[in-house]
Amino acid sequence: MKKKKIWKIVIPAVAVVIIGGVVIVNNAAKTGQQLLEAMTVEVMRVETGDVTEIVETNGTVVSGQQKVIFSPVNANVEMADFQVGDLVKAGDKLVTFDLKDLEEQNQKAELTVLANELGYQDSVAKSNEAQSRQADARNQAANLQAQVDAKTQEVQDLTNALAGEASAQAAAKQQEAETINAQITELQQQLEAAVKELEEAQKAADQAANAQQKAQVNFEAAAAAAENDPEALEKAKKELNQANKDFTNAKNACDKIQETADSLQEQIEALQASLSAIGTEDVTDSDLQQRLQNAQAELAELKGNLESQKAIAESESGALSSAAREQMRTNNNLAELESKSLEELIEEGRKGITADFNGVISDKQVMEGALVSQGMQLFTLQSIDDVNVEVTLSKNVFDKVKEGQVAEITLAGQTYQGTVKKISRIASTGAAGSNQAAVSSASVMATVQINHPDDNIFLGVDAKVKIQAAEAKNVIILPTEAVNIGKDGTFCWVNEDGVMKKRSITTGVTSDECAEITQGIDEGEQVIPDPGMHEEGDPITVSEEQSEEEIKTQVE
Repeated sequence: MKKKKIWKIVIPAVAVVIIGGVVIVNNAAKTGQQLLEAMTVEVMRVETGDVTEIVETNGTVVSGQQKVIFSPVNANVEMADFQVGDLVKAGDKLVTFDLKDLEEQNQKAELTVLANELGYQDSVAKSNEAQSRQADARNQAANLQAQVDAKTQEVQDLTNALAGEASAQAAAKQQEAETINAQITELQQQLEAAVKELEEAQKAADQAANAQQKAQVNFEAAAAAAENDPEALEKAKKELNQANKDFTNAKNACDKIQETADSLQEQIEALQASLSAIGTEDVTDSDLQQRLQNAQAELAELKGNLESQKAIAESESGALSSAAREQMRTNNNLAELESKSLEELIEEGRKGITADFNGVISDKQVMEGALVSQGMQLFTLQSIDDVNVEVTLSKNVFDKVKEGQVAEITLAGQTYQGTVKKISRIASTGAAGSNQAAVSSASVMATVQINHPDDNIFLGVDAKVKIQAAEAKNVIILPTEAVNIGKDGTFCWVNEDGVMKKRSITTGVTSDECAEITQGIDEGEQVIPDPGMHEEGDPITVSEEQSEEEIKTQVE
């Protein structure tokens, strides 16, 4: 540190001869010394530096990963020596099973699985076929509609060109064409009705197929328990036979209606061919007449094809719904679980259950000696290698916090480094939780990840979090004690040519120790942190300026 300079004030004086001059000289010297001390102030030179704003808040320690463990087998629990809150390590054996009763489970399930799988494949194949037909019909209908529009415009243009040239022969042919068109329209209506009827028949066939599949499942289940309930087996057999008959009848009905629809389609196509042939018979009129007849025939054919494709696209309903698919898939999954071989189940049970990662038991629903079934929830393990702190940010600070910012977490007397991992995009109403703005208002949840958690961390406890938010580097800074706030805004005191002046300033990023100055003062100027009893405009004498090291020491 530089040695402080000693500033002296030279006061002009006039020699006066007075009796007792020694006393006068002594009093003048004392008064001058007091005036010098009163006019002297300490100043600091404005420098540049870095400022980091800290957002402080509180939160709750939570795990970033948890796993709910389910039983893989039907068996009695042999060992489950742990309690809620216990710390376990990856690889620790947590649950073992007593497998002596396992041989009594999972019998006669293979046929059920096979029946379900075949039924599912058949239903899916039919569904895919129906969806394909619908998709093709929609695409063809769209293309045909564009062709019909274009051909209609062509017919209209030719008709307008032939105005006044129509002959009796053309009129007769037109009448014949209209008659055929009417017949085609009537047949198309019948075809549409047949397609709708086919749709209903297909629904009935699908329902019969589902009933057949259900009867098959019931029959296989009854067969598995035939020794205990032979009457149920006989009943299931009769129901299966009836379901097979119902499915056959429904399938035959569909085929019959399909034949009717095919016949109607053939009649329509024959009439359309006759309509096309009209345009080639005994045409003696102009070339325009020939072209018109051809265009009309083509238009009629296009319209017939369009109506057919529309009927298929709008009426086809053989596709399985997503719910039906999911139901069948679930039934298959259940059957597959039941069909696991005895050896596989025993091997699965011998493995027991081990911890996949270091963690804490947060929920236990199993006891030693208890009988558990496949899929039953046993316990929940929460990781201590992936640990977060859930914090709330008040409306005054949440916009300063960004994902990726560095944080310091303090809990149970330990300090950890962390990173802002996630910021919720939905505000909630409640206590903000920050000591900067602990008021009831809208707040935002944020997740701070602890970078290197250890065994000293307890889940569910409170933690203090300091987030390094806004940051400014290589900017003009002042210690907070040199920054003042008045009724007209923020200001500081400066030395301007030996006179104390009040200077309005604008601050930016602010920490507890210093503040960024964005406007109002420049690097190198002299700032008075403590004006003492001085007022604006007073002449001052400055002490030796503080060094850059001294200023940084004060800032830090």
